[in-house]
This record gives sequence, structure tokens and C-alpha cells, in this order.
Amino acid sequence: MVDVVSSPRAQLVELLWQLKQNFDQENDSSLRFVHFNTLLNDPAYRAEIISRATQSENRKIRALGAKLQEANRDGTLLHKRPCASIPNSLTNPDIAETLSSRRSPTRRHGGMYAWLALAAVVLCVTGYFTYDSVRQMVAGRQTIKGALFGQNTWHAGTTWVLEGIVYVEAGGSLTIEPGTRIEGKPGSALVVTRDATLFSRGQENAPIVFTSAQPEGARTAGDWGGVVMLGSAPINAANAHIEGIPDGDTRGVFGGNDASSSCGVMEYTRIEFAGFEVYANNELNGLTLGGCGNSTIVRHVQVHRALDDGIEVFGGTVDLKHIIITGAADDSLDWDMGWHGRVQFLVAQQHANVGDNAFEGDNLKGNPDATPVSAPTMYNVTLISPRSHEKYHRAMTLKMGTGGHFNNMIIDGFSGETIDIKGSETVSRIENGELTFRSMMAHKIGSRGLTFFDAESMNSDDDGGFDERRYFQSRAVGAQFGTDPLLTRDASSISHPDFAPTSRSPARNGATAIPQGEFWDEAADYLGAMRPGSAQTWADNWTAFPLN
Repeated sequence: MVDVVSSPRAQLVELLWQLKQNFDQENDSSLRFVHFNTLLNDPAYRAEIISRATQSENRKIRALGAKLQEANRDGTLLHKRPCASIPNSLTNPDIAETLSSRRSPTRRHGGMYAWLALAAVVLCVTGYFTYDSVRQMVAGRQTIKGALFGQNTWHAGTTWVLEGIVYVEAGGSLTIEPGTRIEGKPGSALVVTRDATLFSRGQENAPIVFTSAQPEGARTAGDWGGVVMLGSAPINAANAHIEGIPDGDTRGVFGGNDASSSCGVMEYTRIEFAGFEVYANNELNGLTLGGCGNSTIVRHVQVHRALDDGIEVFGGTVDLKHIIITGAADDSLDWDMGWHGRVQFLVAQQHANVGDNAFEGDNLKGNPDATPVSAPTMYNVTLISPRSHEKYHRAMTLKMGTGGHFNNMIIDGFSGETIDIKGSETVSRIENGELTFRSMMAHKIGSRGLTFFDAESMNSDDDGGFDERRYFQSRAVGAQFGTDPLLTRDASSISHPDFAPTSRSPARNGATAIPQGEFWDEAADYLGAMRPGSAQTWADNWTAFPLN
């Protein structure tokens, strides 16, 4: 450990941090969350929290409260100076050498400067790390763990290594520069809490990559946890808490009343080898979106080889555009809790030996009639599976009362069914127009490539006698079954896929008109996610499909 000279102000900051951590662990329902940034900068808020601490039933919190009452006696962080007065040499973020290497007793001044630099980061810069995060920085690689407060930037040229669950705390933000690489150690994840913001805005030739910390060749699905973005848009479940975060941790709470809110931006970003099971039936996905509003931007995003779902959407109104999901070990896209988003240009490719559904949609387990009802609106979607002999893949399973509007789709090669409708509540969505299908082309579905739908009777009847085959082959839907979309051989390749149909593809014709509006690309007058015959597509340059 470095030889550090601790000032009274530094001691106060340390006590405040300990108090925040103890309050969070206490899970006091009357105090949802202690905002550390506000604790440092708002004397009234600090005094209130300290007063609560002195009256706590928890002996450790009471002791911290008593110490803080004395340390905070003038209410101004012991005459904290303005940030502008701190020399630039002390706010240099590259303080790893000072913190990690200068351990000799003869380097006492180096230790003092290290503490001053750290104090500058903690007290005066709007973006700062926890002490544990900063002290593990080394040239070229920086290990991050714990909580991030205020405004933070991860720069390109440095590999950022996640250790444990890293939280962007409420009121804070994380900006990731184009071309940045983030590696997750086992058990790690990045969680952007409600009221925090992520700006992961890469570029076509400089994507941001979240991947495994394991060496190339040894990487596999589930090496780390993935990315979670939580917001305050409407959901249909009370007291919702995201999967993968301990139940007692209020940082897993999401949902609210602001449909137009934003969780931030994720653009030209890849997420690889993510998703682990925290405990039975509680998993993290490649990308989890909980209660994110329609001001959130999720465009040009690939999720590759996730152990659970590729992308799971829990309610909210978030839109998705230019999305590729490859090799998910469960569902490529899963939704529930009343998701009301728009989707255009999405490819889901299931791999032969893993996975379940390309799409699995629910309204709400236990209450299929809960409102708002899940009802995503999708145009230009391609769902691909190699007709596996090992796995029973459905293109879509829609259940628990979900609605939705699915248009201009290509479905090719699934070993199971084209679409399975489950539950009388889901059937009722079709009957009242809340669940619709237009302009769909299905090819090579079922064990012999000609089945498309399984017969349901007696114990296998899970939808009150609804006949999927009759409905989807009716004029009301106008789907084309058995028509070859003329995808290339590479469409099901797991290492170098090409998802665009050939120029002779019948998918060029018969598309339903795209809605008007800023979100929609009205020129996409074809079936599937990519224009037939395209030599270059929107997936070029920024995607990758590593095997391990």
C-alpha cells in the first residue's frame, strides 16, 4: 500500500463512502438509495443522511454517524476548495504508477501526491472512480470494479477490464470512445442503473467491443455477464427488479412513468461471449434493457454467442434498429413486461447446437392481461437457423398474452415450427388486432423442411384449439410458405455469414409499406433485414463472428 498522508477532508470522504455502502447493504425501504455525489456536494442532503445514521438500529451505521457528525461539524466538507485551484499535474488520470508502484518508504512525497491526485478525482472531478478502481490502473489496461459516480470516460487505446459487477450509479454517466475495448472477467457485468446514462457510441470503422477477458481461442459463451441498461419508462409489473442483480440491491430496480426517457446510446457496439447464470433461472444476457424509454438509441448493435438470450427487453418503449444477434444459447430476442418499441432491420441467426427461439415474446408471466401490453412493431426482419438435428428451434414463440405487429419477414431453416402461439390470451390479441402479421416468407421449416407447424391436440393443445397452420396460411396473413428467399450459402455460416438474399430473390417484392416517421427507413421496400442483391450491407466493417 502507498504511504499516504490523510487529511481531515480525506478522512471525511472515506467515512461518507463507508456510510453509503453500509446504508446500501442495510436495504432500508425508507431510503431507496444514497447518492454519493450528492452526499459530497450538498450540505443539506449530507446532514440529513448523517442524522439518519445516528438514529439507525444498525450499530455500525450509528457509529459512522457519530464520527461524521464530528467530522462534518461545519457542513462544508471542511472548507473544500474549488476544483479550479487544483494543479493539472494532480488531476492527471494516469496515476497508476504512483498508486501501484511507488511503495518504497523513500517515496513519501510520491505517496502524498498520489493521495492528492486521488482526492482531486474523488472530490472535484464530476467523473471519478471508486478508490479500488483507480488504484488498479496499469499502463494499457485498467481494471474497473465497484461503483462509478458522476461523469466518466473510457478512452480508446486502453483496454478496460471489468471485475465483478460495475455499476454506473444514479445521476452518473459513462462515455466510451469509438474503438474502445472492454473485457469482462468471470462474474463481471456492466450495469447502468436507473437515472444513469451510457454513451457507447462507436463508429463503423471503430466499433466499441465488449468481450471476454479470456485469451482468444479460449473464449466461450458466459465468460462474463454482459451489459444491463435500466430506465424509468413504463412497465406492467410492480416493484420490478432486473434479473442477475441480487434482490436486496436497489440498483436493480427499473421502470417508471416516463415513456420518452433515455438510458443513453449504444451504437456501433459489439457484445461477445456474455451472459452467465447468477443462480437457477436468474441469468444475465448479452444486452438487457429494462424500462428504457424511446429516447434511448440502440442502433448498429451485435450480440454474439451469449449464454442466455442475446437481447432481452423488459418493458419500456426502447426502439432497436440495425441489430444482429448470432449464436445465442437461449433466445435471440426475448421480451416481456409490456415492451412497446419499434424495430427495423434485425437479423437473428441461431446456431445448430445451441439455442431455443429466435424470438420469444411474453406480456407478463402470471398476469397475461397486465397493461401496458407487450406490442413491439417490427419491419424488415430475417430469422435464420440451419435446421439443426440437435436442437428444436422455433422461429417465434409468442405467449403469455403478448401482442405485436410483424411485417416484411424472412424465416428460413428452423428445425421446429415457424410460429407457435401459446395461451388463450395471446390468441385473443390476434382476434382483436393487437397481434398481426403481414408479408412473411417461410422456407425449409420443420424436420423435413416442409412441416412449418406442429399438430396440436389433447395434451399438446396449449392455445385453446387455435390452428396456427390455418391462420397463417389464410388470406388475412398472406404469408408465403415454401418460397425460397434465395439466401446465399453463407447465410447460415457461423464464421463469415452473408445475410443478404441474392439479386434474384422473390423477397424483392410483396413488402408491406413502411410507416412514415423519423425512425423508419421508408425505402426498405423488401422482405428481410437486407436489400436483396446488396454487395455491401449495413453489417459491413463493424461486426465480427469469432468462434472462440
